[in-house]
Amino acid sequence: MPPQRTLPSVEAGAPMVAALLLCLCVLPVRAAPAGAEVTEFPGFSGELPSKHYAGYVTVGHVLQKRHMYYYFATSERDPTLDPIVIWINGGPACSGFSAFVHSIGPFTIEGSQVRVHDEPRVMKNPFSWTKMASLLLVDSPAGVGYSYADNEDDYVTNDSSRVVDLYSFLSKWFAEYTEFRSNPFYIAGCSYSGVIVPVLAQEILRRNEEGGVQINFKGYSLCNPAIDVDIENNALVPYAFRMGLISDELFQSLVTTCNGKYWNNTTPTCLENLNQFYMQIKGINVEHILCPPCRYKMGITKEVMEYDSGQMFERLSETSEYGLECHNRELALEKLFGTKLGGEKLHAKPIEVSGTWKRCPKFIRYTRDILTLTEYHLNITSKGYRVFLYSGDHALLVPFSATLEWLKKSNYNEIEKWHPWFVENQIAGYSIRYENNILFATIKGAGHVPSDYLPFEAFVAYQRWIDGAESL
Repeated sequence: MPPQRTLPSVEAGAPMVAALLLCLCVLPVRAAPAGAEVTEFPGFSGELPSKHYAGYVTVGHVLQKRHMYYYFATSERDPTLDPIVIWINGGPACSGFSAFVHSIGPFTIEGSQVRVHDEPRVMKNPFSWTKMASLLLVDSPAGVGYSYADNEDDYVTNDSSRVVDLYSFLSKWFAEYTEFRSNPFYIAGCSYSGVIVPVLAQEILRRNEEGGVQINFKGYSLCNPAIDVDIENNALVPYAFRMGLISDELFQSLVTTCNGKYWNNTTPTCLENLNQFYMQIKGINVEHILCPPCRYKMGITKEVMEYDSGQMFERLSETSEYGLECHNRELALEKLFGTKLGGEKLHAKPIEVSGTWKRCPKFIRYTRDILTLTEYHLNITSKGYRVFLYSGDHALLVPFSATLEWLKKSNYNEIEKWHPWFVENQIAGYSIRYENNILFATIKGAGHVPSDYLPFEAFVAYQRWIDGAESL
């Protein structure tokens, strides 16, 4: 069970006071829900590296119940004191287990598992965030992964509804895991979760001020984050030029004819040049421009806006068949989590109740209804809460230059200007420190989710920040 707080001592000569204090101290402190502890993880043999728990928290109301699945891996260092980090997955509607076994969690799929017909095996991840924090995953929105809703209408959702459910989840989760309420609490995510994380952070602060469940919020981190739909889309053309993906002539023509607006532009000459732009980057892997030009099957319908970058992302994400290795990652996840045995180990509801496990299910109809996050970031950072923004510098999808452009337009003052940061005496990237506890960094050579490509460097950067460093 999770660690209990030590009861205060009382004098031997005051038995009635002692009894009263004992009751007052014990009753509010609840252990994890009965049967929540996980003792086996799919594909993994051996003892788990720390205490793990899993289950459901129900949100909504009696006629519209949504059952949110969570997985909680306690810190391998000191779970009584270490921060709790909730990971909000991108997608915008994808399970957090992809990050859990591919980048930040205590497990990773063995590299030898590259054949589609192999059963995936899982080993300990030496760069797990549980080395420094307790990690909480939640499948959000309902319908993703093991989460499900009682009514199909709830599978039509948006950013605002998702934040409401996530706060409700957190308030109820902390009511069950009260022994962790005093731990520092951080929110983390990548990519589309840039739309969700600052809104959820503001909701937590608002509810704290109103006297709701007190969450010890300290800050948030985001990698290659969606922040502003215009800045995200307009950054792609300059970034492609900066990285040598398009010619000088085409870039100058784009600058002249598009006047800095590289999406939703109806000017005929601009559209003609944008078509040339798409042709010149057609074979580029937008998540890492140096990697093979294949994309994993994401299982997301294109009938609605599937990503914050709207129509530009849809054009960039046209896929080709490049071999089974491009799709093995998705299949491995389904083999781990989509089986009856896998679900039982992780305390998921039977398939007949929650449906078949899918990382990014097609039936969810998701709309982005929060197009810019500037107001939320400004509100939170003005109060001094810590923020870490980091990017793989080889991602065309939400490139690091988009984040820098947004920071520039937000008028944050630079405390430390652009400078290299180091891991083992090697340049691991570049960093800028801004006022109001804001830290920005690139991970040199990494792609859209830096931990997927350079797990050690990303781990070092995050550990330095979560442990309180102002600079990397």
